Amino acid sequence: MFQGFNESTILFYEAIRRENSKKTYQENEHLYLEGVKVPLEELYFELYRYFSGVDGDLPGNKRRCISSAYNDARFSRGTPVKEYFYIRFKLDGIHKKNAPGFFFDASLDGYKYGLTIYHPDAGGMNRIRDYILDNRYFAKRVIEDFDKAGLLEVCGEKYKRANYPDEDIVLREWLERRRISFTREDSLGAVFYKRDILDHILSAFDSAKEIYFMLKEAL
Repeated sequence: MFQGFNESTILFYEAIRRENSKKTYQENEHLYLEGVKVPLEELYFELYRYFSGVDGDLPGNKRRCISSAYNDARFSRGTPVKEYFYIRFKLDGIHKKNAPGFFFDASLDGYKYGLTIYHPDAGGMNRIRDYILDNRYFAKRVIEDFDKAGLLEVCGEKYKRANYPDEDIVLREWLERRRISFTREDSLGAVFYKRDILDHILSAFDSAKEIYFMLKEAL
């Protein structure tokens, strides 16, 4: 059962931040196992059960959902060990583009969780806009319910010039964005080390379920 992260989580990443090398990892592997691998797997199983009840298309095997300790050597010369960790439950489209999914990320700088679109492109955002415009009343109700919960923040760069000035203000918050995601960020406070963090994450995911299904249908 997931009980939060622990002191070993911090000690491991502090060691890696001082010297990011395979040697440092090997010397601190016991901290990685106790502070990262074990609690991350426990959190994965909790989330797997949750998402199994949300959408059968989301749950994936552990290897696909949980970050590994090492970076891909092709793209990270000089930093072989990841300085962060994550869990991701996402849809995989035919071309792996515009895949909505839920995530939890953490590092020494803090943690964040929410709903995002992986590998987005302009076509995906255009499909979301078209869906909203074709289903205005339904989309507005879903967005208002999400906003009322207030557990995740709508993020994403907006166009500098308004393209939908005459649309409802609730819908414009989405229509005017180049990209969109729904995120909560926090520092490594007391809740990070307790099971309470799971309750916060699940409440936020609950608040975004209708958003997720709307994105899934649009994309």
